[in-house]
Amino acid sequence: MRAGRLNVPVVLLRPVHSVEADGTASLTYAEAGADFAAVALKSQGEAPVAGHLDGVATHDIRLRYRAGLKGGWKLVSGTRIFRLLSVNDPDGRYRELRCAAEEEAT
Repeated sequence: MRAGRLNVPVVLLRPVHSVEADGTASLTYAEAGADFAAVALKSQGEAPVAGHLDGVATHDIRLRYRAGLKGGWKLVSGTRIFRLLSVNDPDGRYRELRCAAEEEAT
């Protein structure tokens, strides 16, 4: 991968699960670093969400290899938020990661 293609600044957010004293579980996200990524639209369409149609856009996101990054994390680029569905190292050489992501409505 050429560095010139990694031209979108992103902030990585990792999920943090916690349980309150009363047993209530909560999920928050903590910043886990910043990087540059290549973001490409893969597909878009509509899907039923809570009884109405909502737009859905999936993206192919590539970034430099980073240990620990996995599905469930989020990437933020400006006002756009991407939820990572899956993360893999396409050639197993620890050089880059290829992520399937869904853009969240903002």
